[in-house]
Amino acid sequence: MRPLALYAHSRGVPAALVLLPVVVLLAWAALHTPWSPLSASLTALAAVLVGTTGLAGQDPELDASTAFPWPWWRFGHLVFAAVVAASAVLLVQRLGDEPFPAAFVVRDVAGLTGLAGLAAALAGARFAATAPVLWWAVAAIMPPAGSVPGRIVTWPLGAPDDPATTWTAGVLAVSGIAAYSARGARR
Repeated sequence: MRPLALYAHSRGVPAALVLLPVVVLLAWAALHTPWSPLSASLTALAAVLVGTTGLAGQDPELDASTAFPWPWWRFGHLVFAAVVAASAVLLVQRLGDEPFPAAFVVRDVAGLTGLAGLAAALAGARFAATAPVLWWAVAAIMPPAGSVPGRIVTWPLGAPDDPATTWTAGVLAVSGIAAYSARGARR
């Protein structure tokens, strides 16, 4: 148990766990009337941004010199962040009259978490929030699209039963988690 506590503390996980329900509740309270794909997706984005803080340790040299199986620790960290973020959004939205389908929330959280993992692996942990925020912003300003490329670009706001949006989020989730697990955050 001691290594898990040390890992969590070095990555700021306890602070994120305290902050996550507060951020999700505030986002839901500000955006839930009416609860739309835009507001539900933005709340999921806020949850992911809180959950994926701390994707790198404070001392990269110490991380590189330890005998921990880092790929498994990083995999667990990112999957745990996604599960906790999705759970927080799903629980908080039950306070309202019009909860969004769980498939929508899980898809958005998984894809956005994957984007955070990809950004951390390619550009560093400081930039982990950049990819999810930029992709979400582009999706939010684009008009609804009927073409497959348009639905791929706007996947965070698409219907949960659309294969293009689901596959896009799935590919981003798997590739982001795999890249971050294998490589870690770039220095």
